[in-house]
Amino acid sequence: MLNSFLEKLKEQLFYYHNATDVPLELFGADGRSLAGYSGEYRYCEMVREACGERKFCDRMHMEAARLSAELGEGYIFSCPAGLVHFQIAVKGKDGEDYYILAGPLAMDYPDISVVDALIQGYDLPMDIRRRLFGALNGIPVIEPVRIQHLCRLLFSLADNFAKAYEEPEAGSDRAMPDEFLDPSVSIPIIRKAVAFIDAHYQENLRLDMVAAHVGLNPAYFSTIFKKELCISFSNYLTQKRIEAACRLLQNSNHSLSDIAAEAGFENQSYFSQVFKNHTGMTPTEYRRKGLPGKDTKTSP
Repeated sequence: MLNSFLEKLKEQLFYYHNATDVPLELFGADGRSLAGYSGEYRYCEMVREACGERKFCDRMHMEAARLSAELGEGYIFSCPAGLVHFQIAVKGKDGEDYYILAGPLAMDYPDISVVDALIQGYDLPMDIRRRLFGALNGIPVIEPVRIQHLCRLLFSLADNFAKAYEEPEAGSDRAMPDEFLDPSVSIPIIRKAVAFIDAHYQENLRLDMVAAHVGLNPAYFSTIFKKELCISFSNYLTQKRIEAACRLLQNSNHSLSDIAAEAGFENQSYFSQVFKNHTGMTPTEYRRKGLPGKDTKTSP
């Protein structure tokens, strides 16, 4: 029989990994790996091969898990190979303890001194120096402040999930709603996205650009944007542009081609088509009728 809590936890980690691209691995209390999100990096493989054992990594990971459990928060640490990880302890509603390991990550672009310190510290052969440095280039680079935020975000996700989880009732196949999304996490992100759109709607703005601005995977950002605002990204952007065009039609004598450009539309023909779809009239008809700029209609 599948452990419902564990399966749902794996699902949440899958979403987090896809949204952030942070490598994740889920462990049981005995240190056994239960799930992994992204494969092992060549740099880590080479270090383990050179050292002849994995124990020095495992010991540090378990110690970090213990400290996370004691502190009641995420624990950020550097591993012997000079890379950054963070560990999250999760108290399962199934009575089991779980540990989430995030990383490896680099806080700066590759520096040969990291490799040299590793070689000296563990008495590794110098002939692997160049290959180790080449492999180090494959580690994701994330600035220190963002690593702290990602650690807090993962802790919030895991902690809120564990607190909100309920065992399914008899005859029910659901333990939680199909989508679990912590509003305290998603709403600030959407506010930041909306502010960015409102400031740049006149430009050639794309979903992937806004997703990058808030630090999310485009597909995941699109999902939570529509979930929170009940309107798709493209329709929200079009709405902002139509509202701007309405104001310009009412408060300026600009030509339709100028208004189209100022509102962010690629050309006058497309502007007229979209405007009529949203307002039920052409821009010229709208200007002639003298309607207030806020009377537009949108469809999610």
